[in-house]
Amino acid sequence: MNIKTVLLKLVTAIIDLFVLFFVFTLTMGTITSIEEGSIFGLQILTASSLFLGCLVILDISYYLFRIFLLIDQRTFFSKIALHAVKMIRYLFIAEFVILLGIMPFVYYTADHGDAPGLIIIVGAVVFLPLAIATFVYTMEQILDNSIKMKDENDLTI
Repeated sequence: MNIKTVLLKLVTAIIDLFVLFFVFTLTMGTITSIEEGSIFGLQILTASSLFLGCLVILDISYYLFRIFLLIDQRTFFSKIALHAVKMIRYLFIAEFVILLGIMPFVYYTADHGDAPGLIIIVGAVVFLPLAIATFVYTMEQILDNSIKMKDENDLTI
């Protein structure tokens, strides 16, 4: 087993465990609200957005594990890795769009709870995947240029 990516795999697995725990907690809370009859439309939209967001995070983890495997095999500078990085970028953009679904509930909660700062804080969290997607796009361009240089050097030798 290669030691290079063990820590990265461990951190990704721990994040996945937290996401699964969040899904479990969200499921239990949603079931309890449905049984009590205290759920309304914005809560359903928010819970659905959070469930879909968790699925996207697990998909991102899958592609990260594929990248870690390529790093272990010393084949990171390949089209397969470039495809995985592109998919991660697309998934982060999808995460941003999905998380926009929680904003109506946040607005409702901030309006009724007299907490306007809540909208700014949650808005920052919602826009975080978009910032990460921008960073991943930059890394994608660097990887693409590296692959082109590698292919050019392989043809030279």
